[in-house]
Amino acid sequence: MVNTLQETIRKTLSRSKEEGSKKQISLVIDERLLQMSDVIIEQFKSLTNGKLVTSRNQLFEKAIDEYVQAASDVLLQDHYINIEEMVEQIEKEDESTILSEKWDLVIFPAQNKGFEEVFLGKNQWYSVRIASWRIPKIKYVACYRGAPYSGITHYAKVKEIKPHSDPGKYVIFFDSEPIKLNHTVKLGNSDVMTVRKSRYTSLEKLENANEVYDLW
Repeated sequence: MVNTLQETIRKTLSRSKEEGSKKQISLVIDERLLQMSDVIIEQFKSLTNGKLVTSRNQLFEKAIDEYVQAASDVLLQDHYINIEEMVEQIEKEDESTILSEKWDLVIFPAQNKGFEEVFLGKNQWYSVRIASWRIPKIKYVACYRGAPYSGITHYAKVKEIKPHSDPGKYVIFFDSEPIKLNHTVKLGNSDVMTVRKSRYTSLEKLENANEVYDLW
């Protein structure tokens, strides 16, 4: 069976080469597509009596994962470019730098509902992507919560980190109940994009920070 996504990528590369001009592959999501994704999520939930719970971000992440895998296959099959080896090399270069830095805490983005149900309710956090070589240094975990908090309110001491059923992701189990900070570390003047991905810092910085900017 022909992989239509791979063929689309091949055609895009072919047209760009023939036209001799720069082309940009961009992700454009219009309002209708966003509405359709939300309706799909609600229908999934309804058809499974609430057993299948997903979010718009998870839906898009799956789509992006599929695109990345298809593009990686095309580059390897057609151009002998091994993306996995290139990423591993970048990670090794990052590892030598990061392991020498003083950090022991990882911060993830979180939606309030999931944070309350999982982080506070189950004393764990999942399913998150972490480079395996980072795991030994992670002693604490925290989450940046969206509105109305728009900040970091709690952190937890890590007991263990185990592989998730979803390949490449992990589950973080806490040593005890999450600890509430004396005050919320607000976004402040920082760009919201800085808290939409995992970030590494130290517990000492978190405890003394007033704004997200103070963590880095």
